[in-house]
Amino acid sequence: MAELRQTFIRNLKYYRKLRGKRQLDLAMDLSKNPNYINSIENGKYFPSPETIEQIAFSLGIEPVQLFEKELPESAAINNHEINLKDMEMKLKEDVSKNISSVFAQLAGITGYAISNKAQCQ
Repeated sequence: MAELRQTFIRNLKYYRKLRGKRQLDLAMDLSKNPNYINSIENGKYFPSPETIEQIAFSLGIEPVQLFEKELPESAAINNHEINLKDMEMKLKEDVSKNISSVFAQLAGITGYAISNKAQCQ
């Protein structure tokens, strides 16, 4: 694969993850097929110049940033931070779902509605 494509793919993944977007989110931003970004990131397709501009706009960057050979100095640190943030978000979602489930079960047992806000105070 050409160096330019490899650089583009690496930067696309980096900025997509930095913005907290899944491949599906970015595809939806572009009104593309859900598998479109995956195909780009796996080197199967290369986007048109117009699509590159749309991708950059969606990620809040300039198109040229998708082709820069050097990522920001903090890229390695940011990738770890992104993974930790993803894990934290997933954990919060799981905990929230479990708490809601427990409240629903308690409401069914007691016959009273229990709000999350009331329990947290």
